[in-house]
Amino acid sequence: MFFAKQATSAFFITAAATTLAPASAQNQNDILWTGSGGGWRAMVAQSAYAQVFSKLGILGGHDDTKPQIKVMADTSGSSWFSSQFAFSQNYFNAVVNGNATSLGQFTKAWMDAYATTQSNIPNNCDILQELCDMGASTGPALSQVASLIPLAVYYNRSWPEIVYAMYNATSTMVYDDPNMVSVKASSSEKLVDLSGVDICFHTSLLPNARARDADTITYLARDYTNVSSSYTVPLPYDYCIGDTETEWLPNSWPGGNVYNLDKNASFTSSNVVKGFPMFPAKESDGLYVTPEHDKDSDETIVSLSPAEMSLPFGNDPTVVQISVAASSTVGYISEELASNFAQYFSIQDFGIQHSSSLTEVQKVELKTVVDKLQDLLWSTGFMANAAAMSGWTEPNPDTMPPAAESNYWFTDGGYTDGPAAAQAIARYQQRYGTSTPIKLIISNQNYYTDNNNNIINYFSYSGNEGIEPGAFIWPMGVGEGPQTNPQMSKQIFGEAMSAEELSGLFEPVSGTNLTMAVLPVATTVDNGESVFV
Repeated sequence: MFFAKQATSAFFITAAATTLAPASAQNQNDILWTGSGGGWRAMVAQSAYAQVFSKLGILGGHDDTKPQIKVMADTSGSSWFSSQFAFSQNYFNAVVNGNATSLGQFTKAWMDAYATTQSNIPNNCDILQELCDMGASTGPALSQVASLIPLAVYYNRSWPEIVYAMYNATSTMVYDDPNMVSVKASSSEKLVDLSGVDICFHTSLLPNARARDADTITYLARDYTNVSSSYTVPLPYDYCIGDTETEWLPNSWPGGNVYNLDKNASFTSSNVVKGFPMFPAKESDGLYVTPEHDKDSDETIVSLSPAEMSLPFGNDPTVVQISVAASSTVGYISEELASNFAQYFSIQDFGIQHSSSLTEVQKVELKTVVDKLQDLLWSTGFMANAAAMSGWTEPNPDTMPPAAESNYWFTDGGYTDGPAAAQAIARYQQRYGTSTPIKLIISNQNYYTDNNNNIINYFSYSGNEGIEPGAFIWPMGVGEGPQTNPQMSKQIFGEAMSAEELSGLFEPVSGTNLTMAVLPVATTVDNGESVFV
């Protein structure tokens, strides 16, 4: 496996990939290629790697004597690449039929077209003007959200509308494929050029969500007949498109339990997330909880079996819909996702209380503002569509219906598996078994601080000591501080690896700002399959 980090241009990526790909591919017939988030940085990096892999004949090649990429799994910004590359012939041709220079020109034209969707946006924050005015004084996490609010307001506070506009502008203005925004993520639409390659989009399924118009909240559960098995963390889900079939991985869905809500209760005074893990995590926290808010009232409950839930996007998603689900990076600010929303704000509360730069008076004042923000969002539903709701069935999200009790909600796949490697391996094993060693290429574009948290979590290390693979964990994020939500431990390899050992394996790629590493052979914890990383 090799990793490339801090990609800044297609030229750098192409030079690095030309050097690394043959060594990664030699003597090995089965390759998995996964990509992390990182927005446009990730999209650009993946396009450059794809150009090189295609020229080497390992991506979409049809020579059985050569190594072949069998699974291409992406999340967040990388999914913006794969959705276009695998489903638009014009985009595909622009990537593979040129060179570094032409790809750089194509990328610049793409970015220029995208920029037209965000030019001349008024500095209007609507009911969140107070948060915008506070700006950087709220700390890096909230200030990042505040900086995005004018954009959100312009696009009706809808992440789907922002991403739809991006695809619409670029496909129309750059690669002449105006139907791209309505193309289905299906086997029949997957390019013949990529025969033999499974295209997987990694996303995160939220454990609970409100249906605001109905004044209800649905808690998903491992066993919908047992409310004590309600999930506390997002669940990893991939939508995979093969040559003849499409399916979700896992291929089953959870049912849930529906509670009535008191529409007059504020979020901070309600017990809608009572009992759920908040930051910092406690030893008693786990993957399951009994929702407690019903104990203090006469609220009724309705159980929905998996069959009674609504399959995502009408069970026939477009590539835009599935990439929106994979890239909803600020979905945690959606007040509809009650426990996820509260967990994000618990980190902000912790940061305020432990700040060394704030006086005690300032801490109280800032905590009051944060609580007010939570209550305002909860009462208005202002940022509901910062996440992706499964009831979205028409290609254009401006027809987004209100959420129903049976809908699922999704956020960025990075919140359950940053580089999408765990699910890619699962997909490969599902299709091809576990007897053949595989090679895994991870493009890790999310590396922007001095840590390798996106990678180290796959191994046994100090941060998951005593935690079984798949068990509850609240890991550190790829930037400063903890991840915005807890998750299932994504340890997939039995080997131990320290952060220092991992960092020591990285080497600079001459002439670029990239680094790469080839790791010792790893073995999967469930079945002992050898993986060359």
